[in-house]
Amino acid sequence: MQLFRYFLSGILTLMASQLYAQQIELYQQFNGKYDYTAIGNTLNLVENGSNTDCDILTSSSANLSLDSSQQIVAAYLYWAGSGPGDFNVTLNQAPISAQRTFSHIFNSGGTDYLYFSAFADVTQQLINTGNGNYTLADLDLTQIIVNYCQPIGTATNFGGWSITVIYEDASLPVNQVTIFDGLESVSSQNTSLNITLENLNVVDTNGAKIGFLAWEGDSSIANNESLRINGNLLSNPPLNPSDNVFNSTNSYTGSNTLYNMDMDFYTISNFINTGDTSATIQLTSEQDFVMINNIVTVLNTELPDATITIDDTIGGTECGNREIEVDYTIYNLNSTAILPAATPISFYANETLVGQSQTVADIAIGGEESGSIILNIPLSVGADFILKAIADDTGNGSGVVSEIDEGNNEDEIPFHLLEFPVITGLQNLETCDVFGIESFDLTEATSQIDPIYNIDYYTSQEDAEAQENPITDPENFINTENPQTIYIRVSNPDCFIIDSFTVEVIFCPLPDATVEIPQITACRGRALSLPFTVFNLIEATGPLPAGTQISFYSEGLFLGISQTQSSIEPGESEIGNVNLIIPDNFPETFSITAVVDDNGNGIGSVEEIREDNNTYTEVFTFESIPPLPNLPNLLRCDEGFDTATFDLTSQNDLITNNSDEIINYYTSEEDALALTNAIENPSAYENIEDPQTIFVRLDTEICFAITSFLIETENCKPIIPQGFSPNGDGINDNFEITNLLDIYENFELKIFSREGNLIHTGHNSDGFWGGIATEGLLFTGNIVPTGTYYYILFLNDPKYPEPFVGWVYINY
Repeated sequence: MQLFRYFLSGILTLMASQLYAQQIELYQQFNGKYDYTAIGNTLNLVENGSNTDCDILTSSSANLSLDSSQQIVAAYLYWAGSGPGDFNVTLNQAPISAQRTFSHIFNSGGTDYLYFSAFADVTQQLINTGNGNYTLADLDLTQIIVNYCQPIGTATNFGGWSITVIYEDASLPVNQVTIFDGLESVSSQNTSLNITLENLNVVDTNGAKIGFLAWEGDSSIANNESLRINGNLLSNPPLNPSDNVFNSTNSYTGSNTLYNMDMDFYTISNFINTGDTSATIQLTSEQDFVMINNIVTVLNTELPDATITIDDTIGGTECGNREIEVDYTIYNLNSTAILPAATPISFYANETLVGQSQTVADIAIGGEESGSIILNIPLSVGADFILKAIADDTGNGSGVVSEIDEGNNEDEIPFHLLEFPVITGLQNLETCDVFGIESFDLTEATSQIDPIYNIDYYTSQEDAEAQENPITDPENFINTENPQTIYIRVSNPDCFIIDSFTVEVIFCPLPDATVEIPQITACRGRALSLPFTVFNLIEATGPLPAGTQISFYSEGLFLGISQTQSSIEPGESEIGNVNLIIPDNFPETFSITAVVDDNGNGIGSVEEIREDNNTYTEVFTFESIPPLPNLPNLLRCDEGFDTATFDLTSQNDLITNNSDEIINYYTSEEDALALTNAIENPSAYENIEDPQTIFVRLDTEICFAITSFLIETENCKPIIPQGFSPNGDGINDNFEITNLLDIYENFELKIFSREGNLIHTGHNSDGFWGGIATEGLLFTGNIVPTGTYYYILFLNDPKYPEPFVGWVYINY
C-alpha cells in the first residue's frame, strides 16, 4: 500500500511537472556585488551498488558559515531522490512544501525508473537563522528504494539535498550570478548531453566560475565521464579528475563521501571571453547514470545604476487646467558602466501612465542629464494624486537596462490640481398651487450634487458672481415670480461655477386622503380581521389613485399593510379589510393606528393637499369565550392492531348548539392553535395511537377555545357464529369470528369432528377457518362434510382466561 501511494503520488507529480521545464533553463539572475556558495548532504549511508545494503536515511545535516561581511540575498533548497517524489519535508523542523518540481525517467532493461527533484525558496528562513547547522528531515524514501536497489533494480537508489546561497559582500566586484535548473541526464543509453546557458553578460573573465548540483554519480565508475564548457575539459584533481567529474564530491568542503550526489564548482576564467552572452556545457558518460539539477555561473560584469529626481513642476494653478510641465534629472551614480542613451522614462499619476520620455545621450559613471516633459492628466485621475517618475521603465513596469540596483529608479511627489466643481442632476422644481402662497425646498433641486461642495442660492446671476445677498433659508423659499430662476454658486476650496434652475407654481389635481377604523372584537391568538374606510375629502381637487398604501401600527410596531383597490374621487370613500397578527405579548388593552399613504416605513407616494390628516387611532381590548366543557373519552372495540374507527362528531352536541359556530378536530394542540391540518373526516377517524389525544377547536364570532379528549380501544368479547357454508359462492364461506383476528393475536382455535377427532388447529396468522380439515386421517386437505363440528377457542388473554367452547354447523 505504501508503494502504491508513492506510485500514485508520482503519477500526479509527472502530470504537474509538465508545467515546469525539465531542460536546464534560466531560473534567476542577480547583478551586483554578489557571489554564492552551497551546502547540503546525502541520505545514502554508502555509495549505492550491488554489494550494499538497501538502506537510506530520512534526514542529514550540513553547516553554513558565512563571513560577517556576507549578507544572504537568496537561498534555494533542492532535494531529490529515487521514485515519484516526496514533496513535503522539514528544514530545521520547519515544514517545507515543494514550490516547483522536476521528474525524470530512466529505462533499463525495459523497465522505467522514475526520479524526482523538488525546489523551495527558503531565503527568509536562512536570513532569520544565519550561520549554523541545517538539518533536512522527513525525506522518506525507505519504502520506494527497494525497487531501485540491486539485485532488483539498477542500483540507482539515492536521496539528498542542497541549498544554493547567494550573498552580497561590499568587497566583491560587480558580478552577475545566474542560476539555471531543470533535470537532465547522461548514461550509457544517452552518452552525451549539451546544455546552452543563455542571458550571460561577460565583461571581465577574471574570477569567473561555474558550479553544478548533480545526482547519482558514482566514484567507482569512470567510463568517459567528462564535463566541458565551450569545448574545454573541466577538472579539479584530485577531487574531480577529468574522466570522473561526478564522483560523490563536495568542492565547498573538500569531501569525497557525498555519496551519489555532487556539489562542485570550477574556475572558468580561461574558457570564456569578454562579450560572451552564452556558454555551452557538454556532459558525457558511457556508463554512469548522472542527472544535472542546477548550474550556477558567477561572471564579473559592469552595470549602470539609473536614478531620477523630479526637480520642479509648472502648472496646476488655473481652475480646470490639467496640463503640467515637469523638470527632472536622470543620474548614473554608484555605477560601474555608462547608462545608455534612449533609456526609457515613464511618468504616472497614481498608477495611470501619463507620459514617456528617454535619455538623449549616454550618461557617464557619476554623470547626470536633465530633461523636461509636458503631461496632460486625464479626467479619470482625481485632483489629488501621486506624480511618479520612473527611470528605465517602458510604461508597463519593465525595464530594458540591467542595473546594479533595480529598486532605486523612482521619485514621486504629491500633486494637487485646481478643479471646477462638477454639477450633476440639477432639477427644475414645481409645486402645486394649494394655499395660494407656496414655498420651495431649493435643496431638492441640487440633491444629486456631491455634498463635498459648498452650495449657495441667489435670485440673480450678478449676486451669485459677486457672492452677495444669498438666499438665507433655501429650504423654505417663497417665490416672488412665477416661474422664477434661481442661481447657484457651487464651490470647492479652489474654484467655483455658476448654474441655474427654475421654480414654478402650477395647478395640480390633488387628493386629500384620510382613513378610519372601527372598534371591533379582538381575540388573543387569532388574526384580527380589521375593516377600514379610506376617504378622499371633499376639499380634494383630484382623485386618490388606486394602489395607495395603508399601513397599520401599534405603539410604533408595524403590523401589516393594505392598499386601495380603485381610484377614489373627491368626496367619496372605499371600504377595505386587512388581517393583522397581534403579538402574544400585547397587553389586554392596546391601540392600532392606521396611516393612509404610508409604505410601512413612514414614506408616502401620493402628493396631497394636506399631509397631516392621514392618521387614525382606535383602542382595542382582547375578548374571550367561556372554556369548553370536559368532553368524555371515546371507547371502541379493537378492530385489529389496537385501531378502531371513531365518530369524533358525536361530541358536537356537547360543545355547542349554535350552527354558526365552527368545530374542527386536530391531532395536535399546535395544529389547533394554528388552524392547520384539521382532521378531514372526523365522523370516521381511525386512531394512530392507543390511547390518542384528540384536540377540538370551537371558533365563534368573538374568539375561539380549545379542549381535548381521549380515544382508545378495548378487546371486546368474540362473537362466534353457529354456522357457515364453505361452498365458494363468496357468501359466508368462512368460520368468521367477530373481534378475533389481529385483536387476540395469540389465540388458538381447535376444531373437532362429531367423533371427537381433531381436524384443524388455527392461529392468528392462518386467518378464518374455511372448512378444510388440516389434521387427522380421514379428511386431511379436503372440505369436511355437512354436519355439526365442535370448537375450543383459547384467547390466551388475561381478560378471558377460560376457553370458549361450542359447536358450529356446516352446510353447502
